[in-house]
Amino acid sequence: MEERQSFGELIRDLRSDARNPAYGGRLAIKLLFVPGFKYVFHHRVCNYLRGVGWLRPLCWIWMCYLNHLRVKYGIEISFRFRIPERFSIAHFGGIVFYPEKCGKNVLVRQGVTVGNNGKAMRGPIIGDNVRFGAHSIVIGDITIGDGAQIAAGAVVTKDVPSGATVAGVPAKVIRSDL
Repeated sequence: MEERQSFGELIRDLRSDARNPAYGGRLAIKLLFVPGFKYVFHHRVCNYLRGVGWLRPLCWIWMCYLNHLRVKYGIEISFRFRIPERFSIAHFGGIVFYPEKCGKNVLVRQGVTVGNNGKAMRGPIIGDNVRFGAHSIVIGDITIGDGAQIAAGAVVTKDVPSGATVAGVPAKVIRSDL
């Protein structure tokens, strides 16, 4: 069972998002006009409210709004998934993100699919500083190492070592920094 997020941790994560250079601009502008930031913000608040028993009715209302954003922007992340620090959605549209675990400083672009493959019911474990290219697919019970880069259009079904760049269908390591 996952531990409940404290209010202090929620504020720390929201401040980290507000300072994230991937979004740029002022907080009010981001909340109104940057779909990736807006979705991450409301997802974090909803995840916090879900863990506080007496605020759970408010969580249901927030989940309805988050579902509205899911349909409007095409971003689908499990309500149960706790978004890590400095998680960025660079472009919205067609994003399905269901990892088992996810590290810090992850960048997701449009059309990315991350989840299980139907055989193993666990999704990928994603390390820190991972970058997903547009329309990349990462499925199965696999591990994506720290600092890995998934090229646009890659289909990843096997483990990716730390510092590697993978591309192709099926994905192969095309560069390794280690």
